[in-house]
Parts: sequence; C-alpha cells; structure tokens
Amino acid sequence: MKKLVSSLVMATLLFSGISVVAAADTGADSTVTHSKAEKKEENRSKPNAKAAKWGIETTDQTNKEVKAAIQEAKAAKKAENAEKNAAKEAAKEAAKEAKKQEQLAKLNDKAVKLGVDTAGKTAKEVKAAIKEAKVAKKAENAEKKAAKEAKKQEQLEKLKEKAAKWGVDTAGKSAKEIKVEIETKKAEKKENKK
Repeated sequence: MKKLVSSLVMATLLFSGISVVAAADTGADSTVTHSKAEKKEENRSKPNAKAAKWGIETTDQTNKEVKAAIQEAKAAKKAENAEKNAAKEAAKEAAKEAKKQEQLAKLNDKAVKLGVDTAGKTAKEVKAAIKEAKVAKKAENAEKKAAKEAKKQEQLEKLKEKAAKWGVDTAGKSAKEIKVEIETKKAEKKENKK
C-alpha cells in the first residue's frame, strides 16, 4: 500500500510539475507587437527595393508615388524593348528583301544569257524558264553534235569511195591517213603519166 500511495504522490507531483511548466510557457508568450511606424517602414521597404532595382529615386515620395514611378519605368522599358524588336524585325526583313533582289538579279543575268524573257515574272517563273531554256540548249547541242557526227560519217564514206577508186586500203585508218594515201596515189599516177 505504501508503494501505491507513493506512486500516486509521485504521479501527482509529476503531473502538477508539467502543468506548472506549461503554465509558465504560456504566460511568457514571445509574440512581438509591432508599432505602426515599424509596420509603415516595413511596408515601404518592398516598393523602395523595387524602385532601387529600376533606378528610381524614392526620397520624399509616398508608396503610391513610388509604385506609379515603377509602373512608368516598366512601361517605358516595355516600349523600348518593343521598339528594339521592331527595328530588329525591320532589319531582318530588309536583309531578306535585299537577298531576294540579289538572287533575282542573278537569275535575270542567267536568263539574259540564255535568251529568256523575264519581264513581269516572279523568281520561281524565271527559274522554271531558265531550266526549260537549259534543257532546250542541251537538246540543241546534242542535235548539233549528232548532225556534225553524221556529216563526218558522210565525208568518211565519200573518202572511202574515193579511196576504193584509187585502190587505197582504208581498214583501221583515220580520215587524214586515207587522204594522205589518196594524195600519194594521185602524185604517183601523175609521175607515171609523164
């Protein structure tokens, strides 16, 4: 029983000690109340920091004036950036147009060389006309080459006929060689007649 009583007393002391400690903590609450001046200064520090960032002087200005000045600075910066972007875009467009004109001039030069009319045509139309002219020129060159080769063959055939009359062997010989042999045969015949 003594043990029971002593345990109860200990428990009571223990619980009463906790409540005393808890009561002491709540009594000494550490919340700090700010004065109106401190709050005003705290509220003013945020706009002042933003104003400093934007390079705005805040001496003798109210928060409203500082905020308005910040808004003006932001709007001016936005307008400046828009102006810069517009200038960059205009420069890009001008460069693009200059390049386009340069390409068109080159195309026109090619077209003139090929005899293509470029009046009132777009770059694509000029390119297509140039392509057609090149194809036609290649076909014309191939035709000329074929005609030249046919003429060469015709001359060779006539030369071979002449060589046959003079008794010249033409196997494996060029046209020049055949001509030389025919001339030699003619010269020999003249010599024999004398």
